[in-house]
Amino acid sequence: MISNNPKPEIRAVIVDDERLARKNLKDLLSVHPYVHVIGEAANAAAAHEVIVKTRPDLVFLDVQMPEGSGFDLLERLKERPSVIFVTAYDEFAVNAFTNNALDYLLKPLDPDRLDLSLKRFLSVPRDRAQSSPITHSDRVCLNAGKKVFFVELMDIAAVMSEKNYIRIFSVNGEYFVMRSPLKEWKERFPSDIFMSLDRSLMINRHHVRLLKKKNRNGEIHVEGVETPFHLGRIALQRFKELTGVGEKQGM
Repeated sequence: MISNNPKPEIRAVIVDDERLARKNLKDLLSVHPYVHVIGEAANAAAAHEVIVKTRPDLVFLDVQMPEGSGFDLLERLKERPSVIFVTAYDEFAVNAFTNNALDYLLKPLDPDRLDLSLKRFLSVPRDRAQSSPITHSDRVCLNAGKKVFFVELMDIAAVMSEKNYIRIFSVNGEYFVMRSPLKEWKERFPSDIFMSLDRSLMINRHHVRLLKKKNRNGEIHVEGVETPFHLGRIALQRFKELTGVGEKQGM
């Protein structure tokens, strides 16, 4: 709950390819004197320049824009500000505050809903606002190239890193390739569900079906993934410690 003390100033940037949409949001924000709009942009390239130059506290970011989506913009930023996505599409109104998003607002914007988003921003310590943890009931936003997918967290079977990319496997046999560090996902996925076995592999413990030991190494079979994952000696030992399974055991 927000106290009656004066609110800290919020330096905000609005990114939307529609001029009227930017004006409407500025009008709605004008009733919040602690919010200062310090920049605007109509596309991802211009937004990148404005954000790098002004280093805002908060960005109101449209999802779909010409010449790159809001997700594409975030991937290019080395230092990501806190983000509230603004979209006209219901499919983006998800429960998960993922991909550095504090909230999702649907157009046309509801002033009360906007007020709630600002309160949420103020209630989160600034050092925590940069990456919101993902909870059991969330859907995860996966920006895979030109498509953005929303997948239930519990439907993710495994995450594997490959150089500068990660491959996310789902229980229905699909996989998604993203340019993202695995470390970031390890920090945000709940550790009681996902086992971090080494620097390149994270497994959903609920979808493990078989472990086979081969000498000092092993392989793990996961629901929905056709090819088993290789476990080196350290990863195998880590798995056995986390699960208590024997040398060959169905899950």
